[in-house]
Amino acid sequence: MNEKMTPEDLEKFIHRELRALPPRKAPAGFETRLQAAVGARLALRTQSAEQLEQLVHRELRSLPLRKAPSTLESRVLAAIEHQATVVWYHKSWTYWPGAVKAAFLGVATGVSGAAIAAFYLVTQGADSSALTAAAGERFAGVAALFHVIRWIATYTSDTIASIPPLWLYGGLAFVAALYATFFGLGAAAYRTLYRNN
Repeated sequence: MNEKMTPEDLEKFIHRELRALPPRKAPAGFETRLQAAVGARLALRTQSAEQLEQLVHRELRSLPLRKAPSTLESRVLAAIEHQATVVWYHKSWTYWPGAVKAAFLGVATGVSGAAIAAFYLVTQGADSSALTAAAGERFAGVAALFHVIRWIATYTSDTIASIPPLWLYGGLAFVAALYATFFGLGAAAYRTLYRNN
């Protein structure tokens, strides 16, 4: 056979070789089994729905049971063991301890009540400045933290505004290129170190 055959020549060669093979003979009893299958198929058309249901049920029950994979039991037991080691706060709320549930309900009820009371006072025409002053006294620490965060945001925006746009976009492009390089190196390291093992 020529080593440099084109795909068309190879296809013609395979076709010639297959046609040169002697014809296959049907196994013994094949024709009688075929006739019986055709007869059974024709008989199915004349059966009632109940007879057909019984036939299908009988054929399905005669099928052998499927064996479970050999690793199924170990995987199920490992999953059950892993589920038992999961910490309560990673599970749904029904698995939380009773004390934590009670504390959560208390805090949620207090926040909801405060929101409803504030909404009621505002809709009844209460002085918003008095409400703000009262809330400010109680939440002075939160207000201070808010002022610090607002100062940091203002300082950051002023600093970014003072950077020339060319430098800003160039820096962003440089960071994106570094990220893409790191991702590519990580993928290459994974393929060479872990995938081959």
